[in-house]
Order: sequence, then structure tokens, then C-alpha cells
Amino acid sequence: MSDSSMSRGSPPTPSPATASAAPPRPTGRTAGPHGDGPPTGDAGQVAAAPAAGSGTDDGLLASLAPLLTEWLPRQRWFAGKGRPISGFTLVSATELLPRTARDGAAGLLHLLVRAHQSPDEHAGGDAGDEADGDPGGDADVSADAGDGAAGRAGRGTAEAGALAKPSAASRARRRPAPEPADCYQLLLGVLPPNPHGAGPPPAHRAARAEPGPTAANAAANGAGERAVARDAAAPPRLAHALIGRPATGPLAGALLYEALADPRQAALLLERLRLPGTLGPLRFRRAPGAAIEAGLTPRPLAAEQSNSSVVYGDAYILKVFRRIAPGINPDLEVALALNRTGCRRVPPPTAWFEAAGAGAPATLGLLQPYLADCADGWQYALDQLARGADFTAAAHALGQATAEVHLALARSLPTAALGPPQIEHLTAAMSRRLDAAAGAVPALRPFRRALRGAYADLAALGDSGRAWPAQRIHGDLHLGQALRDTRDGRWSLIDFEGEPASPLAERRRPQPVVRDIAGMLRSFDYAAAVGAGGAHGGPGQAAGPREPREWARRSRAAYCAGYAAACGHDPRAEPELLRAYETDKAVYEVLYEARHRPDWLPVPLSAIRRLAGPAARDTA
Repeated sequence: MSDSSMSRGSPPTPSPATASAAPPRPTGRTAGPHGDGPPTGDAGQVAAAPAAGSGTDDGLLASLAPLLTEWLPRQRWFAGKGRPISGFTLVSATELLPRTARDGAAGLLHLLVRAHQSPDEHAGGDAGDEADGDPGGDADVSADAGDGAAGRAGRGTAEAGALAKPSAASRARRRPAPEPADCYQLLLGVLPPNPHGAGPPPAHRAARAEPGPTAANAAANGAGERAVARDAAAPPRLAHALIGRPATGPLAGALLYEALADPRQAALLLERLRLPGTLGPLRFRRAPGAAIEAGLTPRPLAAEQSNSSVVYGDAYILKVFRRIAPGINPDLEVALALNRTGCRRVPPPTAWFEAAGAGAPATLGLLQPYLADCADGWQYALDQLARGADFTAAAHALGQATAEVHLALARSLPTAALGPPQIEHLTAAMSRRLDAAAGAVPALRPFRRALRGAYADLAALGDSGRAWPAQRIHGDLHLGQALRDTRDGRWSLIDFEGEPASPLAERRRPQPVVRDIAGMLRSFDYAAAVGAGGAHGGPGQAAGPREPREWARRSRAAYCAGYAAACGHDPRAEPELLRAYETDKAVYEVLYEARHRPDWLPVPLSAIRRLAGPAARDTA
């Protein structure tokens, strides 16, 4: 993977707080920081994980709550933005490296914490069935897109496509029930309060006390504690990563910061993977035959949104998953499966770590080879557009790579069939999403009847007894998820996590391969729109230059032809299926852009016009 792999060819999705259940609480106390066996005594322990909701965590969580209430919502990977935090539950706490007050050395504390939030009164209203749970029904867009080239659009003002405002009465009728709490993985660096001994910092270094969380959160968090100024006696290199100083509890007076920003702490994670074993609930595993070089310099990546990544030298990249659910993460599962088949289009897993519990272990992080000589497909496409260079050969090769991965996935993981009942459920969910989006975005309403026809055509085929194969797919495929080798033009695909906002079981469900294909076709349209704008930071006008639109048309055709050359099946040969999935994707994009980036709304609306046109039923 490359630095630029974090910029996306599709618009980013906010991470809604449709939480998956947190991993079951591990039992027993954490093991010592240098052993893989039984506990070694208090030196290796910060806090035992209490029974869920028991509140007996030695005061650790109560002391951290004011800081986390303020710090968590500011993190890109926090899924519940815009909703107050009402409390926390500690799932596990493990000291990976003990802090040393004598010499002031920082420790490393690993936490799994559930964040409880008040429900979003708009959730389930305008959004409709954005995460309906049907096979392949979500027209989702990557939550990893964040601040990549496609994500730096100007905000502008809402125009004809602005969101319609629901009435107070309708908002009250749609108010959802409280949602399950998201579980987050936190890696906290812990600087002792006093390098000359335990206790609070000396008077000349003590910070002024600051109020903790807002009044809305204070009572719910038990946060009568006071957070301490985050800039107190902080090393300059860690100033951007500070969390704060707990006022009470086992870490009272210590300075807490995001550990992945500290090279020493990031290097410790690689060392744990290099020498695998067990530490309390944490299991560090290495692929058979894999050898990991020691002493590589870590470099955190800043562009990713739903997770956190660190590059080690030019050899490896570690993805640390932030939102955790029990079960194997598809990113690891797919990489393992493809490696078994000999498919080399996806970097193989080198090592990973997970949290054990009463149920399935939860994947916490994945180490893979770093593809240093690769450029991300989104940036490469924009560069080609800017130079007026042809992209069809690259698109054809990308289609071949996609088909090879799909074939390998069908050989290595379970497959299924979508018969009439599944097609009926699928098209009904697509129609509900269309109605919800049209209710929220007036600009979509004139096309609603024509777009619903795309779903009706697919439903009619299902009623006639037609069935389609379903298998494991990428689930969030676009140009930003493809890396092109700058030496030979070979494509690799990355980030098989799927849409992080969707439940893990849904992301692992077999789906038609056309969902991936539709995602890539929409990404070509987005690249052309940005290219028409003459800059990499935002789209051009809907009626922009003809050449970028022609570039997208040629790229789409070449991609489908390349796919057919590799697997013998051209996705354009089933226009009803392809049109339905591409329409569903474009409808989602309309809703997203209207909510978050009104200046980008003309991009999916242009596709809506094409898909609703009279020729749409017969062309891709």
C-alpha cells in the first residue's frame, strides 16, 4: 500500500453510529508486558477488565472519561460524530509497555472501550435504508476517503439539491431507539507525571485545571473529575497527539497521548508482531514462514479516516482497526484466502493481532507488505486527465485485475445464489433507499419514476425465475482502492475491509460481483468530474468539457472489456443487473453530497440523468 492509497476515487461516507457489538470481555488480569504466559504480578498490570458495566475498573475508566469525551469525537475514525457521548464501558485494558517514573520513560496502554451515545434524531429519517442488510444492497461509499484528493472539495452553499428539512413532528415520529455502543481500540502513550518519582507533577510544571466535558456529558460520564490542560509539559514532537492528564485514578498526573504518533511506541507494535505470542487478551500472530525485519523506522500516515496506519521503512504497512467487532475482519480473511490460492493481486498478510474473548476473536490490526513503488489509482487517473493522456489501457488492465481477484475469491471462499426471493428483497431495499433519498434531496425527485424502473426491470427478471451467483467481493471498490506499479503498470487491490459502517456479518456476506464493478464505474465518473474542474481538489461543472465525459465513457468500456477478457463474462451483458447496482450507488452519492458537499452534487446528478434516460436500459 502507498501513502496515496488513502485518497479515494469515490466520495467519503460519514461513519454513522450503527455499532456492531463489542468483543466479549476477556476474563482474568492482563499478563506481564514481557511474557506470553500467565500473569507476572502488578508490574505488568494497569487494570483488570471488569465485567461489562460493573464499574469496578480500579478507577481507570472514570478518570479517563472526561478526557475521552472531549478527545474521541475529534478523531477522524470516531463513528458517532454529532451525538453526545453518554458514558463508557471498559472491555479490556492491557499494558504493552510499563511506564517508568524513575527515568520518565513512556508506557503503552492498550484499551478496548465501548462509547455509549445518545441516539441521532435524524438517523433512520432521511437516510432510509442506507444499511439495510440485504445481499449487496448498500450503495455505500468508502469511509476511508477522508482528506484525499476527492475529499478536499469546497463546501459551498446548498442549491436546488439541498436537503429538505423535515418538520419537528415528523422528526419526533422517526426518533430511533438507542443504538448499541461502538467498541473502539485505543493505544495510549503514558508519560509518568514526575521522572524523579511517583505522584503529581511538581508545582512549576503543573497545568491549570480545566473544566472537563460539557455539561451534557458530565453527569452521564460520572465526570465530576477535571481534565487538565493538554499542553502541560508536553514534548513538542507529541503536541499534536495529546489527550490530556487524568486528575485522579491509577494514571493521575500522567500525560496521555495517541501512541501511534510516537516512533518508540509504534516500533513496539512491530516488535510484538515480529515475536508473536499472547499478552492477556491480546494475541499477536505471524504468517507461517514470514520473517519481519527488526529496527524499521515507523512513519504514521495522516490521510486515512476509519482506521490508523503506520509504514515501517519501505517494507510493511500496519493497519490498526479502530472500530472493533467480534470476528475476523474481511481485510484479513480475504488476504489469507487469496494467499492460499496463489493470487498475487492482493498483498499477503505478514502478521496480525486480535483480542480473544468468549466468542470469536476480534481482529485488531493487520501487517502487510508496503507497495512502495505503486501509485494509487485515483491519483494516477487524475494525473492522466491533467496531461490529456489516454487511460483506456490502464482501465483495461484494472478490469483484468478485478476479474482475477473475483475468480480467486470464488475458489477460496463460500458462494451462494440469488434467486427470486433474494432479488425481491434486494430491489425492494433499493427502492426504499431511492424514496428516502428523494424525500431528502429535491433535485432527485424528477428522476424517481425512471430510476425505479431500473429496479423493476431487475425484479421482473427475478420473478421469471432468473438467478445470479453471489460470492465474496471487495465491497467498496473504486480507484482509490487500486494501486498501480509505476515500473510495469501491474495493478493490485487493497482494503478489503468493506464499508466500516456496516455490520461485520453483512460485509462478509456473498454478493454479486457487479456491486464491485458498479463502484469502479462510478469512480471513473468522479475522476472525470474532478479532472474537468482543472484541479485535484474538487469537481467541475455538470456541463463541463466534453473531453472528460468522453474519458469516463472510454475508461468504463475498457474496464468492462478487461474484466471480460480475464473471466469470459462481460458485465455489460447483463444490463439490468448492472444498471440497478449503478443506480443504487448514484442515489446514495446524491444523498451524501447533498448532506456534506453540495458543490459535488452535480457529479452524481449527471449520472442520475444518464441512468434515467431512455437509452439507459440498453447501455452500461
